[in-house]
Amino acid sequence: MSGSRQPVDVAVRFIEAFGRGDMETVSACLAQDVVFESPRVSLAGVGPVVAAMAEFAQVVVGVKVVAALGDAEQAVVVYEMATGPFGTIRAVDHVAVRDGRIASDTLVFDTAVLSG
Repeated sequence: MSGSRQPVDVAVRFIEAFGRGDMETVSACLAQDVVFESPRVSLAGVGPVVAAMAEFAQVVVGVKVVAALGDAEQAVVVYEMATGPFGTIRAVDHVAVRDGRIASDTLVFDTAVLSG
């Protein structure tokens, strides 16, 4: 993976790649034993996480990063995810980064927009 290995840079690269549907870059940002938590699913391992993200990415039109901050071990990214069926979803990812890759990702968003 090229570029900075600082957590905030890894996190932004990960979110932007997801917004483009670039699952190769998404996968490269993740540790093999990544743990993913969201309001709708809990997953472990790079394969299941990338598969779930690839499935949802099919309805994503784009992502706009609103803010990103972090320290030497973690980062938080606030973004707006434009989707076809659900409109814009405002989301926050909190990631922990180990050896330049995301070891855990906790995604927070309002699930009400998905049930409308």
